[in-house]
Amino acid sequence: MNAGHFTCYRQVSPGEAQRGPARFDTPPPLCYFPPMPSSRQFLVISALLLSWAAVGCGDSGRPAADPERAAREEAYRDQVTLSGLGLAKGENFLGDEVFYVEGSLTNDGEGTIRKVELTFLFKDSLDQVVLKEARTALEYRGKRGIVPQQVAEFQVAFENLPRDWNYVVPEVQVSGIGLQ
Repeated sequence: MNAGHFTCYRQVSPGEAQRGPARFDTPPPLCYFPPMPSSRQFLVISALLLSWAAVGCGDSGRPAADPERAAREEAYRDQVTLSGLGLAKGENFLGDEVFYVEGSLTNDGEGTIRKVELTFLFKDSLDQVVLKEARTALEYRGKRGIVPQQVAEFQVAFENLPRDWNYVVPEVQVSGIGLQ
């Protein structure tokens, strides 16, 4: 059976195999697809990657960014107080060093915070920034969050820090807030 650009073979029953001397018993539908031209492969792969990216970047169920809300969250960053910053050292399961920056966040405002992003500034002995990294320190799902005047603890892990880091607690800044 020849159908388009591929060839399929059907399974021959034992009765048919005995009728004709040159017939072979082949497995159930075995299809052969000839190699695709490289230009066509590129188009197919590109289309698959684009559709995968579109699905991944599509609507995640959150409403579109509201400029008013973004401005309110930007202003609310001043309502978060960081305290008790410390540094802890540990090992991961491979035996590599892991440093943990930990501390407390206090919600001094009137809203409920569902997400806090912090920027960590690791410095060298000359007080120059050798690593600046933003990380989500806390994130709550659903109706939960940090209510007004509540304190929440955070801990953020860092691996493979620069060699010239001075091993002092990094400077930590509130770089993003998500309100309920």
